[in-house]
Amino acid sequence: MKAALLLFASSSSSSRILALIAAAICSSWHVEAFSCKAQSSLSASSLRLYQSLSDQASASSAIGTDDTHVANPKDAAFHEWCTSVGISCPGAQVRTTPKSVAGRGVFSTKDLVAGEEVIKIPYHAALTQGNGALNFPALAEELLDLRKKNARKQQRGSVLRRLWNRIRRRQTPVAKETNSGDNAGEYWKEELTAYALEALEQDHPWSAWIEQWQRNDPMQTLVEQDTWTRDNLVYRDLYPNGIAESIHTAVSDFQKMAPDIPEYKIGAAVGIRLEIVDDYLSQYRNKVPTSASLFSVAVSRAVGLTKHVTAIIPMHDMINHSQSQNNLEMKYNDEDESFSLIAAEDIPKDTELFICYSDVTNEEGNWDDDKAIWLLVQWGIPSSPNESSARVEEEHTDTAGSREKSVDDA
Repeated sequence: MKAALLLFASSSSSSRILALIAAAICSSWHVEAFSCKAQSSLSASSLRLYQSLSDQASASSAIGTDDTHVANPKDAAFHEWCTSVGISCPGAQVRTTPKSVAGRGVFSTKDLVAGEEVIKIPYHAALTQGNGALNFPALAEELLDLRKKNARKQQRGSVLRRLWNRIRRRQTPVAKETNSGDNAGEYWKEELTAYALEALEQDHPWSAWIEQWQRNDPMQTLVEQDTWTRDNLVYRDLYPNGIAESIHTAVSDFQKMAPDIPEYKIGAAVGIRLEIVDDYLSQYRNKVPTSASLFSVAVSRAVGLTKHVTAIIPMHDMINHSQSQNNLEMKYNDEDESFSLIAAEDIPKDTELFICYSDVTNEEGNWDDDKAIWLLVQWGIPSSPNESSARVEEEHTDTAGSREKSVDDA
């Protein structure tokens, strides 16, 4: 990974120092060679099913819907599933349409008044480590055993884990979580992925939701290729100052999406991301269900509820990001153990609903490219200084800034 990061040092000495620091961090860990394809203890049939459904999802998203909002079959199936698990959407609907910023999003189905409940999700429907353990106790025992073994290697990965945990979207405190172990929160990425794969394998009710998960950006494309680790090792050995072609392509594609972010910083962030995928596969492959592809998709849908509890919340995970137009707030209801998504302002019918995944501004309200890197690499969402300027101007006349969700300090 060191060679990949060093390539992105710019001509300025300060830029080179930053890249060297990033390279030094990553070079302190051994990178095991592996293939990102189906080297998994999950059955090949389940992996093929997930890939096939993901491909269908991408194709379906390209179709779109017209102004009459006739339900796309996938969208209709998702809402059917939501009803079956107790999710109510009195004011919202998932729509596959070119009117969405991402081709698929959540829209208001009526005029909403500020403070009105738009979506309600029971806690048991969310994929958390605790809920996963309740549904798959045998797998939970295996994961707990792995957690104890991996805790001995905690020092090696602690810096990367803290970096990754800081990227999670933290929405609201939730005390309810039954998974045991003080260090359980350190392994949310690996364990949520394992539970998701087990749900697919066992045709658990969660599977109908997980089958609709998708991600389409340069990072996901890179992870799904089987060349990046081999290329990286070859280039590192033969060309110390070179970089794997597949990694270079991903970084270049990201740079085109967000030209205001320096290329060497994108390279460092991609390197850290790949190191985390490598760490996951080297520790979990052939022990519990593993998939680099689903791992990458799952972590992009997760939200940090507290420092120790992370969840993938159905319906919530379908809502797109906006730095300036986020019009929903989320709260947790202790009384009935549920999440509520509330209209943060009056919202006209047929308006796309948004949350802010991560604030990319600093304390002065200016665009921060270090924060913007993670929005780009974690979720495939570009940002620019112009967006932040528009947001600051808007805040002079609105309280939209109070709805932004901070990143976790874990």
